Amino acid sequence: MPFPLRASSFIRHSAFVIRHLAVLFLLPLSILHADPAFVDLRTVMRLAGANNDEIQIARAKHDEAIAESKQAWQRFWPSLSLGAGYRGHEGRLQDIAGNVFNANKQQYTVGTGVMIDWSPGDIYYSALAAKQRALAAEHLAEKARIDIVTQSVERYYDLLAAEAMLTIIDDDLQLTQDYGKQLDGAVTAGTAFRADLLRVKSQISRAKLAIRQGEEQRDLAVARLAEILRLTPDAVLRPAKSDLVPVRMMSGKGVATMISLAQQHRPEIHASQAIHSSMDAERDRAHVAPLIPSVQAGYTTGGLGGGTNVGNQWGNFGSQQDYYLGVGWKIGPGGLFDRQRKNLANAREESASLQTSQVKAAVGREVVEAATRSQSANDQIKINDEAVAAAEEMTKLAKERQASQVGVVLEYLLAREELTRARQSRVMAVTDFNKAQHALKRAVGK
Repeated sequence: MPFPLRASSFIRHSAFVIRHLAVLFLLPLSILHADPAFVDLRTVMRLAGANNDEIQIARAKHDEAIAESKQAWQRFWPSLSLGAGYRGHEGRLQDIAGNVFNANKQQYTVGTGVMIDWSPGDIYYSALAAKQRALAAEHLAEKARIDIVTQSVERYYDLLAAEAMLTIIDDDLQLTQDYGKQLDGAVTAGTAFRADLLRVKSQISRAKLAIRQGEEQRDLAVARLAEILRLTPDAVLRPAKSDLVPVRMMSGKGVATMISLAQQHRPEIHASQAIHSSMDAERDRAHVAPLIPSVQAGYTTGGLGGGTNVGNQWGNFGSQQDYYLGVGWKIGPGGLFDRQRKNLANAREESASLQTSQVKAAVGREVVEAATRSQSANDQIKINDEAVAAAEEMTKLAKERQASQVGVVLEYLLAREELTRARQSRVMAVTDFNKAQHALKRAVGK
């Protein structure tokens, strides 16, 4: 049976629980009421390439490819050695003529040497291939940066659209609440029906529900933007409302012109071409390099001393020089008559060529898609402008009819609802247009 708590222990335990519960309840409130940080499009684009790890990984791969390229060219340099050694022997020994006898001897050497082991063709073409791979890694790093910036821009526009939607709904809520107060007074005075007042209150509840849902979408958009900008997950961001305007960046250019520009400027095309060039170098390495002879050369200089162990001969030291030079061809795997190596190099070069064609086709498709979306969104903005103007006039007439006791409350509410939908549709059209313009700019390679 557990022992009962004393009164003082119970009080301390209760205070401990209350303090922790207070912290748990106040922590979300402190997060929700944190001061928001306002960001604009330029700030987002600048932050996108600052701390993103995907860009850093691409740059690290570029640095690795550069180091490999430099290392490949360094194979042309001879190696230099410096050292000293001691060697002793005791017991039986056989001379060149075949005689076996006892011999005790020792020797010591000091010197340096230059060693050369060149396969000029193999070294040259492998270095060319490594250089092209480094160039491809550089273009891929630029592509990673552009992709991250483009994704950041799209997420920023999503946040901007969510904030604009909230503003529109909040404006509609304020007007509806003011109208409800006026209608409440009319019901009290006996000049309006209570059913109309209840209809307005129902509209107010729907607007409040839409605001709460909009706040959820805005907070989710903030989390997605903070993720790609590598900000803290609980960052509270708000967009600059001045950015909610159509941004025209690629106007006045035909689709064919933009496709031509894309073929010249897109980094992934340059990367695929560099990879294709590296495969060309590998093919030449397989076909031409074995025909070029390998060179082996060496030169050592230093001193040699020693003698028999009898009398402990440590002197007899003098200079010596050794040198040699030779050329040769390798026959078999990796050398002459290696057909499989040639076939493999040819297949890889053909595959790289096909991949380059695929990248060019994909780039052309992206340009056409972005141009199509941009044109469609631009047309939708014009249509929505007409719809907003018509809805505003309809709302104005419904308000005037209601004031003159000719119209009904439902007519005014429907007009307000239609105006809200038209304004929201225009926000989405502007958002889609701006996204398409940035996507088109990326597709062209600007």
